[in-house]
Order: sequence, then C-alpha cells, then structure tokens
Amino acid sequence: MPIYEYICENCQKRFEVLVKLNSLVKITCPDCQSERVKRIISAFGIGGGASRLKGGSGSCSGCSSHSCSTCK
Repeated sequence: MPIYEYICENCQKRFEVLVKLNSLVKITCPDCQSERVKRIISAFGIGGGASRLKGGSGSCSGCSSHSCSTCK
C-alpha cells in the first residue's frame, strides 16, 4: 500500500494517507474535514539513491570536510 501526500485546498494542511491500491475511499482533510484535497508529488526519494552512495575515491561531493558518514 503506497503512502500519498495530499494538500487541503480549503485550509492548506499537508498530510499523508496510506492508500490501498484501487481504493475508492474519499480522502478528507484531518483538520477541517473538507473533501477538497489534491494529491501532490512528494519530495521523497528525489535526488537521492545511488548518487549518495560511497564512491571509490572515499569521499563525496556532499560535504566539504570529507568526514561525513558517506565518506567514511
């Protein structure tokens, strides 16, 4: 079951919902109970992945001291 991120068009509350695939359940805002919600693209996983893995040089481009947990 994927987790989707939503924003309420009524009160601007951002929230996540665990949704069953092919579910027809109406999503409502947990704060104002409005059904005027919009699914948004979550930033989770963007720009990460293999680009943050330790390289053969023993350092990364993410820090200047080369002493972060990725570099070690």
